[in-house]
Amino acid sequence: SSGINAEYGQPNVIVKKPSIRLFATSSISKFRPDILAKMINNANLWPGSKAIVVECKDDLLTSAVSQRTGESGTVVQVFKQRLPHIMHCKWLDFTQKHLDSLKYYPVKFLGKLKPGNQEENEDGTENPDEESGEKTQELGKRKRDKKPSLKFEDYVQAYELLSKTKFDSLVVSAFYDPFPVLELLWDSLRPSGNLVIHTEYLSVVLQCANFVHNQGCSELSVVDQWFREIQVLPGRTHPDMRMQTGGGFILSCTKLCEGMYEHGSDVPIVEMQEPVKVNRDTVE
Repeated sequence: SSGINAEYGQPNVIVKKPSIRLFATSSISKFRPDILAKMINNANLWPGSKAIVVECKDDLLTSAVSQRTGESGTVVQVFKQRLPHIMHCKWLDFTQKHLDSLKYYPVKFLGKLKPGNQEENEDGTENPDEESGEKTQELGKRKRDKKPSLKFEDYVQAYELLSKTKFDSLVVSAFYDPFPVLELLWDSLRPSGNLVIHTEYLSVVLQCANFVHNQGCSELSVVDQWFREIQVLPGRTHPDMRMQTGGGFILSCTKLCEGMYEHGSDVPIVEMQEPVKVNRDTVE
């Protein structure tokens, strides 16, 4: 056994090419490999498809979706922080054409997609009530520069893309409640488009499931995956002692709309009409 321990205990330096699988299995990832694989599979992505990705952790999900859609596809990342994450996209060595197919849009301006929603500040600046006035700088404290605020003018191209284009997939994974985001982006998903939502809270999943069920969907499912890592060594194969108990819930469904549609078109050929009610008293 000492020889086996010495063989497997020696440090090996292996240089691997950056990939989504390598990022998902590393310590920097906030996604479990099985959760990420399940979401990408349920999103039904293909080269040239259009997808919306809502995430606030990092751009690992955006990179995985963009790798599936390729240079001919379109991916819009909806982010909550001040600047979008582009770390993994640079590590994957995407071409410039591939990087140009990635668009970014803040969660703050999603309300503009609905005609009835009007924000308080049309210019995209933050609420001035948050900073009532300048405070006297205390001694011994360094004056910090004011963080740049988001401006709607910088994201007009992504706004026009979200408002005028029907997307094939909508993938959501965020720490905050995804239900308001789902309500605003549901109309941007084309008929027969795929929706995937990942969250850690069952109550949030049930709220989203009731919404898509009332709007019209098929193949609705909610899954809680169990992941188990196993150490494989000669004579010492056993499950790992420390494992994650749960990776969150995954909701997936396919959007349905009333009417008859031609393949690849969003305009119905024949709209479904309500059945005509006949009064039996007038019928002989």
